[in-house]
Amino acid sequence: MKRFKVGSKDSIKPGCGIALNLLGKKYAVFNIDGNYYGMDGACRHMKAALVKGKITGTIVTCSMHDWQYDITSGRCLTEDWASVNTYPVEIENGIVYIIID
Repeated sequence: MKRFKVGSKDSIKPGCGIALNLLGKKYAVFNIDGNYYGMDGACRHMKAALVKGKITGTIVTCSMHDWQYDITSGRCLTEDWASVNTYPVEIENGIVYIIID
């Protein structure tokens, strides 16, 4: 497992996410009410960046075709087969890190 720096806690506002491109793959880290969640950053439908979608509670709706994902679990609410991976997030000294296996 590898730990990658995302940024400071303050750089990800509540109800928002930040996109990352690590090791040739898209990831996202979201701040939901002060809790941070890591997941694959691309919608399984057409690979749109999920951080550009609308966040309502713990659900992000893809901006391209309205597919919905639960940020806490990666479960796709639109298509059962389309769930995405989630990743642990750690905070150390005010810095957010995503753990990629």
